[in-house]
Amino acid sequence: MTMRGYRSTGHRRRLPGGVALAGFLTLTGTFAVAQQAADPQAEATKSSALDALVYVPHDYDAPEVTETGGVRAGGHAETELPNVLVLAPPKLARTLSAQPTIYWYLSGPSHVPVRLTLDDIGAASPEPLLELDLGALPAAGVYATSLTEHGVHLEPGHRYEWSVALEVNPEAYSEEPVAKTIFATAEADPTLLTKIADGPALARIEALAAAGYWYDALDLLAQQIAAGDRSQPWRGLRAGMLEQVGLQAVAAFERGAGTLD
Repeated sequence: MTMRGYRSTGHRRRLPGGVALAGFLTLTGTFAVAQQAADPQAEATKSSALDALVYVPHDYDAPEVTETGGVRAGGHAETELPNVLVLAPPKLARTLSAQPTIYWYLSGPSHVPVRLTLDDIGAASPEPLLELDLGALPAAGVYATSLTEHGVHLEPGHRYEWSVALEVNPEAYSEEPVAKTIFATAEADPTLLTKIADGPALARIEALAAAGYWYDALDLLAQQIAAGDRSQPWRGLRAGMLEQVGLQAVAAFERGAGTLD
């Protein structure tokens, strides 16, 4: 049976002057948290309190802040480089966590190094909060990067940009295929905190999505799948939430449709 799931990314932390320090985590050929593909017959027999999770943005009138990572590099045929997508809605999304896990997707293997960067938009220093050199990645899939693992804390009220780029030319970032988005931390109202403090996972995920906390809802879904909880069709719910924000390619991958681009 095919093993699908989130890949935990190891890193090298870049230092000023271009020096790279080898990180303590390594990227392996297996998933750090492997998730077994859903059995269609088992999925058909499950019942759920919800047919789909409904994600409600905080601000419908906000400008779009998410960009996809199509092929832009000169000299690289489209067939040579995968598409890269950040798993985020088009408009600004928020998180309750000071150390969220962020998720992103490659449509195929990448023979060029992948770089993930996190910046505090309002910071006085031009240095990124986090810059990870992930090396070449051998497989399509959804990858996870935990800010907890890398010791990064977000500040309430700040806005952050994170991006994933294919490093085709380290000397010319403008040529790189890159996907990026902006997000922010935000405090929840007491009513929401009460809803997510206890109770079934599905109810907590529903409350987070309905309140606009995309990153928290997505991460809690991932936790249920990783735990092997078969009480709900978690993969189908996650795919549906991805489709709501235009991530049909990732949803198709989740459902095992074989359409990766």
